[in-house]
Parts: sequence; C-alpha cells; structure tokens
Amino acid sequence: MNAQTRVFAGELAKSTLQVTGKTYLSPVVITPGGACCTGIFLVGVLTRIDTRPGDFMEVWVADPTGMFHLVPGRQDTAIREALQRMEPPLFIAVTGEVQPLRQKTGAPVIVRPIDIRVTDRSVRDTWIIRTAEITLDRLARMKSAMECRSGDNTISNELREAIRHYHPDYAQLHEIEVMVRDALAKAGPVKGGEIKAPDPREAIVELIRTGSGPKGIVLAELVRSAVNRGIREDQVLATVRQLVAEDECYQPAAGMVKLL
Repeated sequence: MNAQTRVFAGELAKSTLQVTGKTYLSPVVITPGGACCTGIFLVGVLTRIDTRPGDFMEVWVADPTGMFHLVPGRQDTAIREALQRMEPPLFIAVTGEVQPLRQKTGAPVIVRPIDIRVTDRSVRDTWIIRTAEITLDRLARMKSAMECRSGDNTISNELREAIRHYHPDYAQLHEIEVMVRDALAKAGPVKGGEIKAPDPREAIVELIRTGSGPKGIVLAELVRSAVNRGIREDQVLATVRQLVAEDECYQPAAGMVKLL
C-alpha cells in the first residue's frame, strides 16, 4: 500500500471514499476509477503558493485535468524552504502522501509533499503519458469487474470498494476516459511514450465475444452495451458492417452477430 500511485488531479479531486482496517497500514483514499491512494507521484505546473498566518502553507500544482492541493506539514522544514525559493510558474515533480479525507463536504483532497524537485516539460509529458496508460488499464479492469467477466479472485478489494461506493456506470467511466484523452492531447511527443486511447473496434469485438451465446449476440443488445461505453450507435453499426465485409464475423440470423 506504500507504492506511489499515479493519478490525474481531476480524478483524485472527485474522491469521496476512504477505507481503513487491518488490511491497510493507514487510511486509504480510493478514487472513482479505482485507484488506491496513500503515496502519490505527480508532475505538474506549480501555479501558486499561499502562506497564511500561523505558518500555514498551501500549494497548488496543475496538470491538464485540474489542480493538486498540497499542504506541507509545519515540521517539514526542508520542503517549506525549497518552496519558498521557487517562483511560479514552473514544472515540479512531487512525491507525497494523500491525507485522510476531511468530513467537510466539498473539501479538497490534500497531498502532503515529502519530496519536491524542479523539473521540465519533457518529464511532465512523460508523466502524463504513463499516468494515462495506467488509468486506462485500471478503467478496463473496472469494466470487467462490473460485467462480472473476471473471476472473484481477480477483482481487487479496491475495485470492489470503488464499485460499491461510487456505483459507476459506463457513462461515468467514459467521462474519465475523455479526461485522459484530453490530457494526452496536451502532452508533447516523448520517445517511446506514445499510447492510444481504447479503439472502438476492439471494444465492439470484445463485446461480441463476451456477450455471444450459441447463436451470437443480438445486434440491438450489442448497440446498447457499446453506447453505454460511450461508442456512438452509428460507429457500432459501421464497425459491424466492416467486420462482416472482412469475414471477421457473420450474421447467422436476422438481427444477430457472431464472430467467425
């Protein structure tokens, strides 16, 4: 549980679930996409440092999806001194601890920084690409868990907790995927770092494979499942026509589709 999680600010900010118990060494924040956050590694633009009476410091770091809210501890002298020497805006890399959620509704998720380093755009872009890759993989596993395609032993406790608490549907997960694609669009090219968002064709083939009975899957059911994943109906029908033309699937009866 002490591993450094990579998660976008826009997802972390919507977190309202915290779990405790013998399994966890400390309270764990679980995001709507199923990320388990105790330690965190983030890279973004330092935009603002506020110092308030009582030696209280707040720091705001932006990624393409939103803001991370950092609050150094009063005893973290080295971190505070390093921040005081920084002049926003500039790129920084932060290793930190996600703090237990506060009871106040709408209170931001707070990260306590334990290491801060000035960095550059290429490191930020690499972080975006890798974080996007991790997030998309996590969302795919959550969809599998929601569809009961994974056996009980392969679904992590964190995914179970997230599904139980947030009650996600495909439209909500699609919103996170759109956020990820928007973030990727703002990252510059990085050697060996290009990744692609999920291909609708691959998703449709997977839906046909997992939803088929002896006679295949009803086309209307396939369309409903795909639309729930954020794929337009016209995309589904065009993809099915293309799969039939390429002999990847066929229609054993009117209104049915089956993979060859």
